[in-house]
Amino acid sequence: MWQTKENDSSKRHRWTAAGKAEVVRRRLQEDVSIADLAEETGAAPSQISRWCKEGLEGLEGVFQQSNLRERRAADKALSAKETRIRQLQEVVTELSEEVLRLKKTSGGK
Repeated sequence: MWQTKENDSSKRHRWTAAGKAEVVRRRLQEDVSIADLAEETGAAPSQISRWCKEGLEGLEGVFQQSNLRERRAADKALSAKETRIRQLQEVVTELSEEVLRLKKTSGGK
């Protein structure tokens, strides 16, 4: 969850993003009190409150990123379909030209 700075005499903890997320998850999902989390993890209650607030404020960004990924996937699929349509149009053009050429060489029948 956290890393202790080796050269720091006060044994300050450097929390990883995953560690912070785990603390916030426990607070929200398991309804563990901030005081209990602070005692268990060694983080200050005010720090845990700040992480919870930041996490909740960041939710909109999570959903925006999700929408962006979906939009990019849809754009990619559309682009692939447009490419396939162009290829098929080229085939139709070639076949139409071949039919016209064959009609001319056979006397237009």
